[in-house]
Amino acid sequence: MQKINFGVLDQPIEVTGATILAIEDTEVFAHLVKLFYQYDGESELRLFDGKQKGLKVSELMLITDVLGYELNSTAILKLIYGDLEQQLNEKPEVKSMIDKLTATISELINYELLEHELDLESDEITIIELFKALGIKIETTSDTIFEKLIEIIQVFKNLSKKKILVFVNACSYLTKEELTELNNYISLYGVDVLYLEPRRVSGFKQYILDEDYFLEVSD
Repeated sequence: MQKINFGVLDQPIEVTGATILAIEDTEVFAHLVKLFYQYDGESELRLFDGKQKGLKVSELMLITDVLGYELNSTAILKLIYGDLEQQLNEKPEVKSMIDKLTATISELINYELLEHELDLESDEITIIELFKALGIKIETTSDTIFEKLIEIIQVFKNLSKKKILVFVNACSYLTKEELTELNNYISLYGVDVLYLEPRRVSGFKQYILDEDYFLEVSD
């Protein structure tokens, strides 16, 4: 469970599993989206867990453009490579074998460098550089927005440093059946996802902040 709070709220909103927050005032909605986009842990927007511990910038995953979001962005791959490196550190026999093989490759290449007419040198190959050289990336097969959302949630689930996923205006692209299925995936994965919407989402339980800044929970 995560919690959010910002200027016009009298009390924090709990984000547990799939949570919808509909904001009917356009200026407030736009302002909150901006606060999420510029989140630094010190602004009007507060994100924290059940123990009142503030969330770090690195623990927030914000998606403002589902179609344009690149799952294999440099930032996401950096997190994945970090997780892979940690995974290897927990398997010393595998890590040792990889280190020996990369050392052998480096040695063979260095012999070739000595034969070149120019004075060439090389650096030691790191695990992260090896991941990059192998072209390790997320396999994406989505053809629809719904499938893209599922892929994003799957990636989020497996990024150890991320604590809360926020979709902006994503419900507008989904049928009631698709949103229901997406929420089932979120429940199955046990992650916390906030749908930030500019209008009520028919047929779903949600927080609604109306134009008078009154917060209600609607079924």
